[in-house]
Amino acid sequence: MNRTANFHKHVKTQSFELHVVSSGTGDRDSFLNTAKDIWRWVDYIHIREKKLNPEQQMDWAQNLKTQGVPSNRIVMNGLDQLDQHALFGGVHWGQAVIRRYDKDVLRIVDRPRLGISVHSLEEAKVAEERGADYLFYGHVYHSSSKPNCEPRGLSALAEVCSNVSIPVIAIGGIGPEHIAAIRTAGARGAAVISTIWTNDRPELAAASLRQAIVYSE
Repeated sequence: MNRTANFHKHVKTQSFELHVVSSGTGDRDSFLNTAKDIWRWVDYIHIREKKLNPEQQMDWAQNLKTQGVPSNRIVMNGLDQLDQHALFGGVHWGQAVIRRYDKDVLRIVDRPRLGISVHSLEEAKVAEERGADYLFYGHVYHSSSKPNCEPRGLSALAEVCSNVSIPVIAIGGIGPEHIAAIRTAGARGAAVISTIWTNDRPELAAASLRQAIVYSE
C-alpha cells in the first residue's frame, strides 16, 4: 500500500479529528471544487455560510454529496433545525443557540452529532452540561479571520481540555506545524479555515495536515 493510501485509510481509523470550515465567502463553485479535492484527507467539512439562507446551505450540502463527499462527513454549521440534518455528519452551533435549548431536549437518541463553539472555560462547561458532543475552542493562534484579537494560546486550550470530558477541537491559525502542540495540550482535533481556502494547493495543504496528525501519534 502506498503512502497516500495509508493516509486515506488512517482518516477512517484515527481518533484525532480534522475539521475544515468553509470560508464564508458564499462562493459555491470554489467551495465545491476545493471540497471534492480535499475530503479524502479530512474527517468533516463544515458548511458555515452566514450570507446564505438555510435552503441555499442545504443546496450546498446536496451538491457536496453529488461530488462524492460522504454524507457523514458534512456538517451543517449554524443551522439549528436538528431534525433536518439527521442524514449528515452533524450540526454545529454557537453559544446563542445552545443556550436556547434545555439539556433534556438535546439528549434525544436520534439526533445528529452536535458541536458547539466556545471561547472560555465557562462556556465549555455550559455546552457540555447541555448535551454537546464536542467543542470548538479558540482562537488558539493568531488568525487571519480575527486579525485584531489576541490568541487565547495553548495554556487556555489545555485548561478547557482538562476540565471537560467531551472532545475539544482547537481552531484558529492552525497549520501542520501546530498539530503536535495542540495535541499535547489535550485537544482531540483541529479545525482550519484559511489554511485550506487561501492555499493555492488546498489538497496538498489538507494532506500536510493529515501527515502531521499521523506523525504526532
